[in-house]
This record gives sequence, structure tokens and C-alpha cells, in this order.
Amino acid sequence: MEQIIESEGYNIFVKTQGEGPPVLLLHSYLGSLNLFDDLANELSKNRTVIRIDLPGHGDSSTPPSDYRFDAFAGAIAELLQKLNIAGKIALIGHSMGGYIAMAFADRFPERIESLILIHSPIRSADDLSIKSRNREATLLRNGKKDLLLQVTIPSNFAPELKPETEGLVALIHQTARQVTTDGALRSIEAMNHRCNSLKTLQNEKYPILIIIGKHDNVYSPETQLEDALSIPRAEVLLLGDSGHMGFMEEPEIVLSSLLPFLS
Repeated sequence: MEQIIESEGYNIFVKTQGEGPPVLLLHSYLGSLNLFDDLANELSKNRTVIRIDLPGHGDSSTPPSDYRFDAFAGAIAELLQKLNIAGKIALIGHSMGGYIAMAFADRFPERIESLILIHSPIRSADDLSIKSRNREATLLRNGKKDLLLQVTIPSNFAPELKPETEGLVALIHQTARQVTTDGALRSIEAMNHRCNSLKTLQNEKYPILIIIGKHDNVYSPETQLEDALSIPRAEVLLLGDSGHMGFMEEPEIVLSSLLPFLS
């Protein structure tokens, strides 16, 4: 089922499928819920799968100028209420979606059944990351979005492009073109101001799975691994042939870990 739901001033495009315990999928910057098509089809065999287009992405409305992930977590809580999703949920967040998942878990820990982070650093943005995002913002303001996409999207994948990866690059170009300029700029600001969730996750008792790509060119895999190993209850999956899109680059391996973890 597809619908647009108004929640705390946001118009959020939502897609639900399947039956069973709920799992919410949160996509990456410049992505959309469509990137999770294959994963959602597998999970929906035993779960109620909820996917949303994040603000400014896909068919959701552009966020306000003061958009921050901790505030948007409240909109997700209201959205779940309107969908009649009560109790605990599993959260799966890829990259920027992981930041939102952590923000939700920080505000509503009693709602978390389990947390899965895919290529999503746990700490706040460092100076290098902020400078890189600000360069992207400058290109966007100067009307050079197409140039930005040509440079950045292929770098999301492991260095040696496989034939099937070329189709994935085209898919991400398609979802990225849907993102409004204001939506992209406000998402960059929110990513630059994200919270450090390391201490919170170290103290939580719900199960955590952290997936890291060995060839991630967006965020340091070494730093991600170091932080993941410092979380007592976290399971870690290191993908040897993936960049920043592991659930698409090595889907069988991801599913082989994700399905038993959720069950």
C-alpha cells in the first residue's frame, strides 16, 4: 500500500507491505525507498515492512530550514501511530537513514526491538566530513547538481565495478534526480549537525547489527569498525567486496546475516 501521510508538518510518502512484526527501512542521502525494493520483498515474507521517502527525497515534501534528525524522529513516531504500529519495531538505516534511526532510538528507546546500521557512522560528523559535505552544498547552490552526481555516485561502490553494479549506479542517479535542491541542502545541514550516538548505543540493551563495507569511500571503514567493536551488544558484518552500498553490492551475504538476526 502506498500513501502520503502528514506528520508534524511533513508530507511523508509511505509504502507498506507484508504481515508480521514491523520493520522500518530508512534510506540514504540522495536515495529513496525504491533502493530497498529487493530487501523489502525478502523481509515482507515474515514482516510488516514500512518504507518512507525521507524529507526532500522521492515523493516526500521538502523539510524546513531548521531540519534536524532528532526533531524528525518525532514525526516518525507520529507516523507510526497513524499507521497503527504500536509496540516495538526493528529499525534498518542506511547511511543518512542510520543517523535518523539512531536519533529515533535515542528519543524512543522503548520502541526499539533491534537496530541495524548499514554504512552509517555512529559518531557526530568530523571536520573532514563536514568540509566534504559543504563542498557538495556549494556545487548544489551553483546549479551543478548533475556534475556532483557524476562524480559522487560511482564512488559509492567498490572500485571494480561489476556489470550488475552499473545498473545500480543508474538507479541511484534516478533517485538522486528526484531530490530537490533545498531538500539536499537541508539534509547536508542535518548530517553536519548529527549527534554522537556512541555512548548511547554502548549502554542500550536491544540487539544491534552494524554492517560495514571494506571499500567504503564515503566514510572510513576503519573508524566504523573501531566504534562498532566498542559496543558490547553489537554484531558486526564486514563486507569484503562492498563500498557504501553493501545491501545492493552483496545482497545475499547481507540477507544471510540480517534474516537470522531479525528472527
